[in-house]
Amino acid sequence: SIQRRYDEKNTLLQMKTIFILLLLFWSAYGNSKPYFDNSIFIEPNAYLKQLSQITDIPGSIARTFFSDAHKAAAKQLASWMEEAGMTTHIDMVGNVHGVIVSSDSTQPPLLIGSHYDTVIDGGAYDGALGIIAGISAAKTFILAELEAAGTDLSETVSLDPVSGRIQIPKAAASAAVRRPIHVVGFTDEEGVRFQSTFLGSRAVAGTLLKHPQMLSSRDKSGLSLTEVLAAENGIPVSEVAAATEKLVLPILPSEYIEIHMEQGPVLEHLAHPLGVVAAIAGQTRLWISVSGTQGHAGTVPMSQRIDAVAAAAAMVSEIERLCLRGVADEGGAAAEEQLVCTVGELQVWPGASNVISGRVEFSVDIRSKTDPLRERVVDEVTAALRSIAERRQAGIHIAHRHAAAAVAADAEILTLLTAAARESGEFLRKGSKTVEELEEMGLGDEQVKQTPVLISGAGHDAMALADVTRMAMLFVRCRAGISHSPLEHVDEADVSAAVAALAKYLQVRVGVYGQGPQPKTEELEGMWGTRHGDEL
Repeated sequence: SIQRRYDEKNTLLQMKTIFILLLLFWSAYGNSKPYFDNSIFIEPNAYLKQLSQITDIPGSIARTFFSDAHKAAAKQLASWMEEAGMTTHIDMVGNVHGVIVSSDSTQPPLLIGSHYDTVIDGGAYDGALGIIAGISAAKTFILAELEAAGTDLSETVSLDPVSGRIQIPKAAASAAVRRPIHVVGFTDEEGVRFQSTFLGSRAVAGTLLKHPQMLSSRDKSGLSLTEVLAAENGIPVSEVAAATEKLVLPILPSEYIEIHMEQGPVLEHLAHPLGVVAAIAGQTRLWISVSGTQGHAGTVPMSQRIDAVAAAAAMVSEIERLCLRGVADEGGAAAEEQLVCTVGELQVWPGASNVISGRVEFSVDIRSKTDPLRERVVDEVTAALRSIAERRQAGIHIAHRHAAAAVAADAEILTLLTAAARESGEFLRKGSKTVEELEEMGLGDEQVKQTPVLISGAGHDAMALADVTRMAMLFVRCRAGISHSPLEHVDEADVSAAVAALAKYLQVRVGVYGQGPQPKTEELEGMWGTRHGDEL
């Protein structure tokens, strides 16, 4: 482990040294390729590794709300934002803001973000990938705009000969945008400390006080979130709620884009680096209690038993059957609806090998891209479970524990993001890598044009921002679908693909010099997004 960390640092140092030598050589001849090598391929992956080393638990990754590592990570993110030509600040709840201002301050910003907190013993990419890819994409886009304007990058963009970092002047960045780009590192999405998710994104969206239980929630030491915010900001407890209302963006963003590791195996199975997210699934959680007649395993005949375990087993099988029905089956769900049903917890009483169970309780989690389908399946499942209980003469109680509506991506924004992902080769080729090298990395033109449509079964900050603006997400392939684990991994090439795709999106949406043409209405309708999005 120590040797591995030493090897990683040594490799990173070698990469930086080679890059600096190349950059110094090529910049002398006005070549811009090394700048793009840095912003697309080297910088984001190096920053992800560096951020993963900021942790409260040595040998593991842990950054929980307002811990020492959490605060250190916030300062580091702000420093990287400054390098990209952004004006930065950290707000009272710990959100890290970086803004490339435009000459017209009345224009709505394009908001990009994700979260920098982690679960305990988490991974290096969940959340962090979206922030760092956002910073690197903004820097890549600005470099491309300066280049399109005929600017000699070696005369405008400074190079640190020690670190190899590129510093873009704020004035140069501002001149390249038609409206602001606002990157946010959200403070607390996981909710580990206070068991309350989306703290940062709800504060920015202005919906925090609509969830009053968040400010009153307490950590393991007994401190409330209100008390912690008061202490951290040096204000009375009575003023905290009003102070959080000032965190709302003064002008609502035109859209919100979030890059996130997939946290699932689909992209890896399809062999594609990126996928666009059509919706974040709605969710219903049920808690089922089945009661039977407890008895001796050796003396009660099979025909006379009311076995709670047997009844529950039949119910679990029926839940699976209902949710496995394909589009060809009567009443079945289409594959793109992404209907999933899970029994994740099951408790048996008394749980002895020689006793017929008298009670079984289990959870049911039902998710789908569309609420009508989810609600219909919930009704079908509850009716089926009651029928099984009646047939087996067992008692049953069904409690509805949780319900959250699905959140759909905006059709136009998603279509533009899809087009940007498919055209990201334009930016990938700005570096010094040859066409053959990009193809070997899985980033050839034909390879990146394959951008499947996915549904997110997990919640994201995009859900909170969807309350106030249009949103879309871009998923990045991860190894074996593993997340919330030290084994979490995203290939460096896939990180670069995400940076290039977002840079292309920024060029179309806010660019001044190298602005690409906006797709025409008929072109939008020719892609899946507009028509399919209307159905959402």
